[in-house]
Amino acid sequence: MKTQNSITGINTKITELADIIQKARTDLVLDNENLHLSTDETRKIILVCLLYLNANRDACVLSSIRLKDVLEYFNPIDGHFFDLFASGCAETLELSGALTALSRICQYPEQRAFINYALEALEYDVDTYFDVKKTRGTRSHNSKKKKLGIYYTPVDVARFIVSKCMASVLTKVTMPTILDCSCGSGVFLLQSLLYLESTYNPNHELDVSLDILCRCIWGIDISPAAVDCCKAVLLQYYLDSYQNAAAQLGKIWDILSASIFTGNAVRLQDVFAKNHMLPSYFNCVVGNPPYVTDGKMSNQFIVFVDNMMRYSSHFSCSALILPLSVCYSQGREFVRLRERIQSDGASWVFMNFDRSPDSLFGDQVKTRNSILFRSDIDTSGCIYTTTLQRWTSSNRANLFTAYTLCDLSGIPISNCVPKLSNSIEKKSYDHIHLGSSCLNALFTCNRSDYPLVINGTAYNWLFAYDHFPPSTDENGNPYISNSAKLYHLPDKQSRDFCIAVLSNRLAYWYWTVIGDGFHLNVSFLSAFKVGKNTFTEPQYAELCRLGGIYSEQLKKYPTVSYNAGKRIVNYSFEKVMDIAQKIEKILFDALDLEVDFALYLEQWYSKQVHCCRDNEKR
Repeated sequence: MKTQNSITGINTKITELADIIQKARTDLVLDNENLHLSTDETRKIILVCLLYLNANRDACVLSSIRLKDVLEYFNPIDGHFFDLFASGCAETLELSGALTALSRICQYPEQRAFINYALEALEYDVDTYFDVKKTRGTRSHNSKKKKLGIYYTPVDVARFIVSKCMASVLTKVTMPTILDCSCGSGVFLLQSLLYLESTYNPNHELDVSLDILCRCIWGIDISPAAVDCCKAVLLQYYLDSYQNAAAQLGKIWDILSASIFTGNAVRLQDVFAKNHMLPSYFNCVVGNPPYVTDGKMSNQFIVFVDNMMRYSSHFSCSALILPLSVCYSQGREFVRLRERIQSDGASWVFMNFDRSPDSLFGDQVKTRNSILFRSDIDTSGCIYTTTLQRWTSSNRANLFTAYTLCDLSGIPISNCVPKLSNSIEKKSYDHIHLGSSCLNALFTCNRSDYPLVINGTAYNWLFAYDHFPPSTDENGNPYISNSAKLYHLPDKQSRDFCIAVLSNRLAYWYWTVIGDGFHLNVSFLSAFKVGKNTFTEPQYAELCRLGGIYSEQLKKYPTVSYNAGKRIVNYSFEKVMDIAQKIEKILFDALDLEVDFALYLEQWYSKQVHCCRDNEKR
């Protein structure tokens, strides 16, 4: 059972807050139809209204309250505050409807923690936002969101990244500079400010805090809406945290305007040329860049990794949260990026996270991710990685404390960054990926009576069959998944051998090491360097025999699931695990893998499949 504080539960609450914000926007427009407010103006006015309600918690919403009245509350803020006087409507613009709608936010005790995420809704006009139906409590299936690759970072992830980077940097630097090139609503920047406040402002003095803000915190985003929201979040932090902040809001606004601004980080050199206040280099470049594909060859986030290398100073520690594809994609620019990382000279860490049972961004945004750290403080040039981690909501916190790192020294990463956690795994990976044989050498181009069917997706096992399972579509007709792959072998022995080599925990483990933890791509059949030449003739004959027995026994244990009217048939591989274990013993002997790895693999597999759920209270 998920806890109330699971990422999914939090995302549902964020959506409820976002709905209120967008409803207030609608009421604002209805109350001021004669003014023909622009989308930018309604966004800025709603941000000011939220600041007003949070700063003036005892205020009653009057039947009529003008924008001028709200701005005067923040005296001595002048007309450049969100540029709202530029429209010349402050005297007449009516806010009572918007303020009444927004006052409902006060009913949410968690709103202080979640409001910066809810502000994401202001990226979209009201109609676009409400046209997206709620799914599992959120409006996550947004075409603009997908197109722009916008996924705001959960606070525990941002806090972990910032604290790890700061703890390293502060051993060498005082008052470090921090840059987020895709700052969004300021999640990373706020966490950075909080960390530095705890270090350098123990007496909680506003002037000291503003000095930290001015010298250390820098943000860029391509979206003007995101920049406005980021400024509002940091303004709200000061109103919440310092009693005398309201009297210096003009000064705070000036600092924020000089430190956080609109710009396209894909062309970061142009942003620097236009903004001379920016430092030339930073002690910490952090963030969650947009995940926007450029065909199969590249992705926009690659530029952000390049920026991290280019603009990180000496004595720096930087980090980005990226799609897991940074580890394995064969796109041209991905390969080049990994080559640059290997020759960089700084130390790098790839922390890898699966999407199931839980996802870093919650169930509504199922992504697999790597948190990529770069440290110029450690100039050993070492590259470290973790296994592909899985978790549930109840043990999520362990992700950021219980991980182990594996040193990839001696392993080239241009082809992929293997997801490993210790030297035992590394030795076994070396044994396999340096092999010279593979399964697809046995395939024939001609149709045969000996098909090999491989599911194109996997989760806890690699599914290899000697037939297509008898699934049916919504009309009862035979159904074959588009992801299923059909290969032909010249004889029964070859086909049964292939099934044996794929149907075991060693093959499954290697797949998680080099793949994405979900898709079983054709490339795996050549990358898994275990083929006929790996074995002696007696070993090969025994694997053929066990593969045939495995296939026949498996058919006795069908499993059925239903999806969109389809009846999907698979088989329960757990029922024939005894055969798989016999297969594994032959593989271990042939590959000369250590006994320690056999014991480790058993424990690893149990943890991978069960994710410690056996210890959870039901």
